[in-house]
Amino acid sequence: MKIDLRKLVAYVTNGVKSSVLVEAMARQQLLLAQFLPYRLSIAMQAVSEGLALRYSQEFGISIPEWRIIATLGENSEMTARDIAVHARMNKTMVSRAAADLVRRRIVTRRTSREDRREAFLRLTRQGEDIYAAIVPLALDYERGLTAGMSGAEVAMLRRLLDQLLGQADKAAEKLASEKSAAADTAAAE
Repeated sequence: MKIDLRKLVAYVTNGVKSSVLVEAMARQQLLLAQFLPYRLSIAMQAVSEGLALRYSQEFGISIPEWRIIATLGENSEMTARDIAVHARMNKTMVSRAAADLVRRRIVTRRTSREDRREAFLRLTRQGEDIYAAIVPLALDYERGLTAGMSGAEVAMLRRLLDQLLGQADKAAEKLASEKSAAADTAAAE
């Protein structure tokens, strides 16, 4: 049986011209360098590594350790789980970094009286001193990143990042809800 490709393409495409189809397919192509999630990830990594160069040499602090120190510097005392949520870090990464900070006496660990499985982390005096020394470096680094932007552009960037974060949270919640519903349906069958 011989297939007429022109007729098949016309049938499958519902008569849409091939040039229009090629253009539509091109629009669906993922250009990684223009893909927003990829660009945000690359920007985040570059920004984190740039700042890390400043504090890692002087204080021997890794990126996860700095995020814990910064979170505790801002919030005083928190559990590893709460730090993971606040700093958007993997709980295992937080636990490992926190254990190293406790070992180095930068952070203290206090077991909860109500739930012995839970522990509260707090900066030691040494941790507070490190935090106090890194904050000016971090703020100076931020000023350098935004040096070519007007105040209005920096404010717009902050608003857009907040909006993106909100949308990402909504998408994650929706996906988690759908996944849970699918698991419930599968369990019921």
